[in-house]
Amino acid sequence: MEIFYFSVLKEKLGKDRESLEFSGKVEDLRRFLEERYPHVRDILVLCRFAVNEEYVSDHHTLRGDERVAVIPPVSGG
Repeated sequence: MEIFYFSVLKEKLGKDRESLEFSGKVEDLRRFLEERYPHVRDILVLCRFAVNEEYVSDHHTLRGDERVAVIPPVSGG
């Protein structure tokens, strides 16, 4: 699957995307990313996930061939 990172997450990871072999639920992917990138765990717990350009819940099942966007909360002023 192709994973896309946005905003502060993109800045802290130093990349805007990566390819991973992964299948399971979104909540499992979130935990996997938290373990892989512990320095952004506090951001990942707040992120929304979109699969193929549609927001999904943590219970959504990933097959492994999707485009997944990891979107941190946005603040404005």
